[in-house]
Amino acid sequence: MTLPRPPRARTWTRGTTVLLVVCALVVSIAVAAAVLLPGYVRDGARRDAESTLRAFLSDAAALDAEWKDTASPLLRAVVPVGAPLVGERGTADALKLSARYEIGELTFSGRSLERSDTASALVTIDYRFTVHGRRGASSIQQKVWLTRPFYYGTDEPQQVRPKIAPTAVGPWRVTGLTAPGSGDGSAAAAAGLTSDARDADDLACYSADTALEQIADSARIDGRLASDCFLGAADGADALASGLDANTLLEAFPAIDRTDAASMPPELTRIDTNAFGAARAPFTEFLIADRYVLTIAAVTTDDGGQAVRIVSIREKGAGR
Repeated sequence: MTLPRPPRARTWTRGTTVLLVVCALVVSIAVAAAVLLPGYVRDGARRDAESTLRAFLSDAAALDAEWKDTASPLLRAVVPVGAPLVGERGTADALKLSARYEIGELTFSGRSLERSDTASALVTIDYRFTVHGRRGASSIQQKVWLTRPFYYGTDEPQQVRPKIAPTAVGPWRVTGLTAPGSGDGSAAAAAGLTSDARDADDLACYSADTALEQIADSARIDGRLASDCFLGAADGADALASGLDANTLLEAFPAIDRTDAASMPPELTRIDTNAFGAARAPFTEFLIADRYVLTIAAVTTDDGGQAVRIVSIREKGAGR
């Protein structure tokens, strides 16, 4: 009887080694994906919000019209000319106004990133400018807000419902800027312009709104362009652009009541203020009759106080 031949030993070849290495890599990748992928997907909301915020700030600071692509419809509607941060292009060019920014950490409204419909970040904005031939710098901190819509079986955008899974989630959009709250640890605004102290600094020249109201009342009631808040010459000669028709400008001022938001003209830079906290906007631009841009700047007075001054009135440029 012939005994069966013993099994032949398997030959370990280079192909065997390659196959084992490939299998090990596949297993490693699968394990890593199982561990890391949920976190990556979960953090997508943060990455998208950061990307949206950076794109908005970059385009706005560059006066690039694409800032509107990352802004909410409401924010686009209230800035009909120019861009937030630096306002109208012709005025920015005349004042050599530029802005740089630094973004703080984003915080989200929900318990989880996936179920958050609101985000915000503290942003420091640094300005460089030239006013009446003097170079200067100023800074302010703003809380920039973003929101995104959630959808639950319909095309109607809604706020998030924490206990219900949405059928779709819209993109993040920047909705506005506000003065930081007391708990945000923000720094005080730094005004880069100086001025003599005036009796009107506690009244007409206290804020951009009060300064605008005074000059509008003077134009409409008295028929003359007068203000206690002009920087430089008291008659406004240093603020008015060369060749500006003062009579046409006088006729353009609307009736303004600073306590009535509906009477206020569009404000282009959208920097929020807290005059009580000495956080006046470095620059505030009002669009008058869709033709003139009146620019008001924060100043430090020679007695150490804070106030505002009208630094520029000019026709808006052709570009929007």
